[in-house]
Amino acid sequence: MLVNHERRLLNKAAGSDNYRISIQRNPDASWPGDHSRLTALESIGHLERVGVSDGFATWQITATGLTQLQALVGGAA
Repeated sequence: MLVNHERRLLNKAAGSDNYRISIQRNPDASWPGDHSRLTALESIGHLERVGVSDGFATWQITATGLTQLQALVGGAA
């Protein structure tokens, strides 16, 4: 996974009030490209899926994800 996508998605989740990130299905019922990236972050424990309903999928950042984000942001400086 490209680090810039990882940092962008983790940062978006960490910056929300509830530490969550959601995406919506496209009108043709396919998922946007970030769905596979979010699923990859879920598979390595940086995000936890909290639900799929009404065409939205939602993940919450984990403690491991916050630690990874700090490492990515610190490494970018």
